[in-house]
Amino acid sequence: MTVLARDQEVLELDAWEARPGEVWHVQGPNGAGKTTLLRALSGDTSVRGDLRVCGAVPGTLAARQACLLVPTDADLLTDLTAHEYLHFMTAAWGRAPHAALDLAGRLGVTAFLPRFPEELSRGTRQKVALAAALGLALPLTLLDEPYATLDAASREVLTLAVRERASSGGTVIVTTHGDELRDLHPSVLTLTPPPA
Repeated sequence: MTVLARDQEVLELDAWEARPGEVWHVQGPNGAGKTTLLRALSGDTSVRGDLRVCGAVPGTLAARQACLLVPTDADLLTDLTAHEYLHFMTAAWGRAPHAALDLAGRLGVTAFLPRFPEELSRGTRQKVALAAALGLALPLTLLDEPYATLDAASREVLTLAVRERASSGGTVIVTTHGDELRDLHPSVLTLTPPPA
């Protein structure tokens, strides 16, 4: 599989498969293609070759129903409060909001849920987006540098939520420069920058 950005090859990847119940730690230096890989899986960037998400071509309705990417700097919908956002996201996937609201509570953001995104810190917005994504319990959850804006207690909660998602059969693919996933004994995919 070759991933393209502005019609330029930016990532080349041989055969690779992530199975249900697995946690994957995608690692590598800046510029190696970690975010690009997640964007390809989510259908947000072009791919040449064969890539499937839960048996579907990325970007198709079937793939988008099975997968969600939480980017490094997650944006919430600006005209919804954080609480409304959690309800909107879960309703869009036909899920009840209970798991997302529970995880939001575990991440310590319940008091902030009545607020709009511009009233929230970057870290709080990230926690709301993570609660929505993991609360959906989709077959594939993609987390791009999710620990970057989190405090120590929230990092532990997120790691536990990732473990719970995998234990219930979901696949979670995480990019991080840290070792937050070490206790989960994840499968590791190491990417290297393309040659200059």
